[in-house]
Amino acid sequence: MTHDVLVYLSKTVGLIWLMGFFLIVVIRAYSPSRRAAQEHGARSVLGEEDRHE
Repeated sequence: MTHDVLVYLSKTVGLIWLMGFFLIVVIRAYSPSRRAAQEHGARSVLGEEDRHE
């Protein structure tokens, strides 16, 4: 394999891999089944006095 072929393959496979990873992250972030875990995480950073408001 020449250097040009390796560069082409790495750019193509890298792009496809990053796009797939991005889609998985977006799907998991906006999944309705994970809403309770996200709400818990959002509220866990608040102090005790902020939780009662």
